[in-house]
Amino acid sequence: MSLQSRIISATRPARYWIDNRLYQMFGDPAAIAALKNRHKGKPMLVVGNGPSLNQTPFDLFAHVPSIGMNKIDLLYDRTVWRPELIVCTNNIVVQQHQHVFAQSEIPVFLAWKSRFMMKDENRKRVRFFDLKSSNAFSTNAVQGLGSSATVTYIALQMAYWMGADPVIIFGVDHSFKFAGDKSTYQKREGADLNHFDPNYFKAGTVWGTPDLDQSEIDYTLARQAFEADGRRVLDATIGGQLDIFPKISLDEAITLSGPPPA
Repeated sequence: MSLQSRIISATRPARYWIDNRLYQMFGDPAAIAALKNRHKGKPMLVVGNGPSLNQTPFDLFAHVPSIGMNKIDLLYDRTVWRPELIVCTNNIVVQQHQHVFAQSEIPVFLAWKSRFMMKDENRKRVRFFDLKSSNAFSTNAVQGLGSSATVTYIALQMAYWMGADPVIIFGVDHSFKFAGDKSTYQKREGADLNHFDPNYFKAGTVWGTPDLDQSEIDYTLARQAFEADGRRVLDATIGGQLDIFPKISLDEAITLSGPPPA
């Protein structure tokens, strides 16, 4: 099956259509618009949440603009590095982590569809972006971002909008241990071995199992979009299993990121 035939549309397009209209009427895209080409032609990190983050010396990248995802704040007590912004699309994560998002000094961008997972007072303290019903890569974040099985695809679209080149990926291990079906919800048991913190999804809480096949389709769309614009996405994840983007070493990532300001 060709890649083009794997452009996926939402299973509930009416819901997306309604949300799209509501975002146009009541959403505030000003924060998204302000990010356009903020780091044009400059390196930027997209940081996942895989266990490999525990082996990544982030202090060496404290000067590099970065996008973090979901519960990346659980890494803060181990490094001086901080992302420039945080993105999240997962309703469960938004519901579980809404108080942290609301109190974050770092701007948090959440999917408009997840706003009802938050209390009113928390909803007012974050920023929202719209999600399209298709997973087609979006080059205009104000008009919405392509949906995906992975939040990393959203972060890559944001990095594209911000003009970054190259984008260097860390922490996207692309390897999960779980039983049962993909793209479903399960109650967690024991320590979380799929993320950089054993309490990322605490025992007894619910998490959404990944769909790595769909993620690879979306990553391929991202690679094509960047390359069509003469830009690169490079994967520096230590021990990562993803093979969509060109691999680089930690030393190469340090070189490409440039020296810290004097």
